[in-house]
Amino acid sequence: MKLSRRALMTAGALALTPGFAFAEPTARRNVLVVVFLRGGMDGLSLAVPHADAGYYAARRGTAIARPGRPGGALDLDGHFGLHPRLAALEPAYRAGELAVVHAVGSPHGTRSHFEAQDYAETATPGLRSTRTGWLARSLVDAGKPASPLGAVALSERRPLGLRGDLDVVTAKRLDGFRLRAPKRLEARLGTAFRAVYAQGDESVVSAGRGALDAERRLAAVEVRAADYPDAARPLADVAALVRSEPELRVAWIDAGGWDTHQGQGGADSGRMARGFDALGKGLAAFRKDVGKDLGRVVVLVMTEFGRTVAENGTGGTDHGHGSAMLLLGGPVRGGKVYGKWPGLAVGERFEGRDLAVTTDYRDVLAEVAQKHLGARDLGRVLPGHTPRAVGLLR
Repeated sequence: MKLSRRALMTAGALALTPGFAFAEPTARRNVLVVVFLRGGMDGLSLAVPHADAGYYAARRGTAIARPGRPGGALDLDGHFGLHPRLAALEPAYRAGELAVVHAVGSPHGTRSHFEAQDYAETATPGLRSTRTGWLARSLVDAGKPASPLGAVALSERRPLGLRGDLDVVTAKRLDGFRLRAPKRLEARLGTAFRAVYAQGDESVVSAGRGALDAERRLAAVEVRAADYPDAARPLADVAALVRSEPELRVAWIDAGGWDTHQGQGGADSGRMARGFDALGKGLAAFRKDVGKDLGRVVVLVMTEFGRTVAENGTGGTDHGHGSAMLLLGGPVRGGKVYGKWPGLAVGERFEGRDLAVTTDYRDVLAEVAQKHLGARDLGRVLPGHTPRAVGLLR
């Protein structure tokens, strides 16, 4: 009988390559956490350009008021302000651990979620044929992790950004990566499967042992979720791994619900306010939870594209172009909004409707790949692109 290692686990999968050998990690490594906001997050609501009159001229019902007014933005630098439901992140910004990159995005002008997400994850805009992810290429170039918990994705399926010659634990929640069996039989089945994988084909044995060892390690991880909103529970799982797994290199979190065609809302209500509330409180809880380990962690919050400058007739915004990114962590040169602001007057917009892109998103990916993960050959990580320095990391 042939056993599929994928059949051993519920709510997750571990893809292991031939020759994998599980090793006890010894040194704590830098960690990159990618939070992908699927649906096209409105960067103009995340970092409100309150000094740009074009913003208020284009938005009547969804605009965030200027700082100092009821429901107003939290001023960052006299030009931009955080959405008020992101107030939990203001201390990190003031402490120099949170940075914003504005007017950032892809040079490709697609407004298709599927294309834009593919391009964001492969970092090869315009090339649908690329089937490996920028983050997987970064880790391969830097040296693949020695542990099966070196790369983790909290997602329905393995993200394109982590596809490649790389072993990735994939699960919606860490406590879902376990043997598929009644509780009373788990110990007996674990013993049986370890006996099955004691000998045989090298690649099968390696994969089976890796999956079982990953399950054993995850069972011992202490998740402290009390301070996290329910929607931000994946951040609690990742924080637990940062504290307990020295060889963790990357973690990917998929967060949906950012396609705000209608009911976007403003400062106090609507889909955007609810989303930012969970995101801000979740990241603030993560910052506290990892403690001193924040000095080796960078959290990158990104999306596939932004929203139109003008709101539509149903209280929302449509698919746009430029958006904003967040970077949180000890290595981040925070307390600053990065990027050249293009302006929001009609003549300054991309195709007359969207925030123009002045910072290529691959420039941000290049810095975290090289400076934080240790990638050596950016030509392999970002083929066809010559990065420009942004200066986001210490």
